Amino acid sequence: MKISIIFNDPVQYATGKIYTDEEVDTVEEAIDMSEYGVLDEVKSVQRALEPTGHQTKIVPVALDVHKLIDELKEDRPDIIFNLCESLDGDPTQEMNVAALFEILKIPYTGNTALTLGLALNKSRVKEILHYYDIPTSAHYLCSDVSKFRENGYDKLKDKYPLIVKPSREDASIGIENKSVVYSEEELKQRIEYILDEYKQPALVEQFIDGREINVSVVGNVKNNSEDDLIVFPISEIDFSALPADYPKIVSYNSKWMYKTVEFAGTKAVCPAQNLSPELEERIKATAKKVYRIIGATDYARVDFRVKDGVPYVLELNPNPDIASDVDEDTGFTRSAKAYGWTYEELIQNVIKFSCERWGVNYSE
Repeated sequence: MKISIIFNDPVQYATGKIYTDEEVDTVEEAIDMSEYGVLDEVKSVQRALEPTGHQTKIVPVALDVHKLIDELKEDRPDIIFNLCESLDGDPTQEMNVAALFEILKIPYTGNTALTLGLALNKSRVKEILHYYDIPTSAHYLCSDVSKFRENGYDKLKDKYPLIVKPSREDASIGIENKSVVYSEEELKQRIEYILDEYKQPALVEQFIDGREINVSVVGNVKNNSEDDLIVFPISEIDFSALPADYPKIVSYNSKWMYKTVEFAGTKAVCPAQNLSPELEERIKATAKKVYRIIGATDYARVDFRVKDGVPYVLELNPNPDIASDVDEDTGFTRSAKAYGWTYEELIQNVIKFSCERWGVNYSE
């Protein structure tokens, strides 16, 4: 098959330097790996597909979407390995790139445009979780700082600390130590910051001070049944190395800012330790249910906070980082390897799941 690996090219809009493999460990200051990481992810996927004999082509999406359309018309692939998480640095456009593939009737891996858009709307996802009686933290949406005591504040006013996030971002954008607030004054300041900086409503949630759990799921729901879904071993973020005065959260620094206190102090452990069989089964069953009701396809990750034996769903990540063949695997690939798959098997199985879903003939 002809497989195009399509990704959002950070070189076109990045404000900072894009680091290479050789440079990362040679600089002393903190490095933003969000722009560097996608480049590694693309190369990793291409290397994983080399043994299959399929023809792969890397296609960057830059500022001019017309170039992408021309590329797909002139050199149409049999399937797209979709790693595009934004357009021109705007994550709300992620769903529209996938929708373009659908309009052109080109099969692609990962989640559909509808699911990508839904998952980015964190408040809407929480409403769906509430409807299905799936535990998630109490929350409300605020789009006017002068009215921060309205629209649901009553159910949170006695539940401090709270956490304040942008309502339509991913990759922990907008989440930092100051996101956890302990008073009305801090809450108001943080809401104002989100509104001014990210130009979108602020999502205010009860902060669940518990274990941070990540559950990677692959496969596709058939006949509304979750039986064919595969759940990898549960992963947990270890906060024990964070300073005592730092909130136990996965902030932007934790995910992307190499050589920061948060990056160094939030390491993943997989499989997670000291989970009772009953709690582990409940977490996995909940992850599969969330995967199904949000409409996930091929692969996704469900994030939890566990407190007092209750797994509270934080969100479904429909486009988790699947870079690997690096010294330290990303969370999704670490979980796949704990399940027993090599990185090559993970990528090739994603292709197989997608081909089956789209009705494309796949042979190795």
